[in-house]
Amino acid sequence: MRRFAKRRCLQGMIRDFWKISKARLVDEIDAIKDKVDAETWDAIDAVRKIGNIGAHMEKDINVIVDVDPEEAQLLIGLIELLIKDWYIARHQRQQHLKAIVQVRDEKDAAKSGSAKSRQ
Repeated sequence: MRRFAKRRCLQGMIRDFWKISKARLVDEIDAIKDKVDAETWDAIDAVRKIGNIGAHMEKDINVIVDVDPEEAQLLIGLIELLIKDWYIARHQRQQHLKAIVQVRDEKDAAKSGSAKSRQ
């Protein structure tokens, strides 16, 4: 179940951040291949493949593939990394750029006010 949850979380993030919604997760991941670096894409696809074990049962239902706690932490770590890279970094960038524009506006206002007071 946990592997499936990571898949679903990843799919939700791709749909939310990249605004991509397709019938299959593999198609959504393929759609972002040119939008992320190769290492990130490969790790995202790896989570999909690992999650396939839970999402798509093997033909032989007696085959059980365990994921140990360290492997699970790696998968969770990818989700955390994507949250930082996609959401937090974007927010910080927006705030930084907004602050620059605000400084410009304040300087323009100060310049305009100074020019008016000299007249």
